[in-house]
Amino acid sequence: MSGSKNVRLRVGIVGLGRLWEARHKPALAKLKDRFTVVAVYDQVARRAEIEAQQLGCQAVDGLVELVERPDIDAVYLLTPQWFGLHPIELACQAGKPIYCALPLSADEVELQRLDGLIRSSGVAFMPEFARRFYPTTIRLRELLATKLGPPRLVIGQGRLFGFDRYGQPGPSTQIAPASLLVDPGSYLLDWCRFVYQGEPVSVQGWSGTVLPQGEATEADFVTYLLEFAGGAVAQVAAGRYHRGPWGEASQFLPQPGIQVFAERGVAWLEMPDRIQWTDSDGTHEEKLALEPTVGELLNDHFHRLVRGAQSIAPTWDEAPSSGTAPSSLTSITTRAPT
Repeated sequence: MSGSKNVRLRVGIVGLGRLWEARHKPALAKLKDRFTVVAVYDQVARRAEIEAQQLGCQAVDGLVELVERPDIDAVYLLTPQWFGLHPIELACQAGKPIYCALPLSADEVELQRLDGLIRSSGVAFMPEFARRFYPTTIRLRELLATKLGPPRLVIGQGRLFGFDRYGQPGPSTQIAPASLLVDPGSYLLDWCRFVYQGEPVSVQGWSGTVLPQGEATEADFVTYLLEFAGGAVAQVAAGRYHRGPWGEASQFLPQPGIQVFAERGVAWLEMPDRIQWTDSDGTHEEKLALEPTVGELLNDHFHRLVRGAQSIAPTWDEAPSSGTAPSSLTSITTRAPT
């Protein structure tokens, strides 16, 4: 699709929930000159009916019906449903662009099959790497290009509280336990690639279990060490905070955030909107505006991607599980520290 900026993209929404309510519904409403919601589908039919009444669109009974509608230009996959990533296959068969907010967690055979479908169909595919569009990330990129110079070292620490995947600013938590390798692991890895503007030459991973055996079913701490060309390094970690056994200890823990050491200065980021940076002129602290919202930026760049306009939207080629991603990002094997 090509044409003017104001060509309206007619979309079908698959999966309604908190991410839809908090991020995409308000964003699409503000971008009504570029988007119109034509139909919605959810595994809970009544939820779709209520949403359709509010939006003045159609609630459909099945995925195939939604994807094959002639009045739908693009498909949004927003909430985990019983059918997993199947809408991607349907959209490829229908030749329709895909906005995917779900982690690309599937076995290697399935991911290779999707890779073939997406490439052979030629459809636009945008994974929701929301951290790329946080105000702190955008401001950091500006500073690296002007004041601070090329990044050389990234050190980051994230923390999850419970399982609320669709809380803002997202998408680093879940409504159900999921592997930290996938979420937020893959999103943190993508953020590092985005900051360094390149692929790592090597990735190492470690995992650990903090709670005694039986109280935790999988690793609740992961850390990665990424090496980039020229010796630049990123070390990022994510841990799950357990309110039950640890109570209110979170109020005494260090603030999660990311340090970026560059050739001419250092920045400290607290996602999504606070950045402090130091160079030869001194220390500067900025509280960044959340307008336009992350949702507006994501959808704006998806619109540009579909139209073939200039965009910083991530694509299937940049998805950690895509066929062109380095093997170190496709299937990282973590090991417990000895």
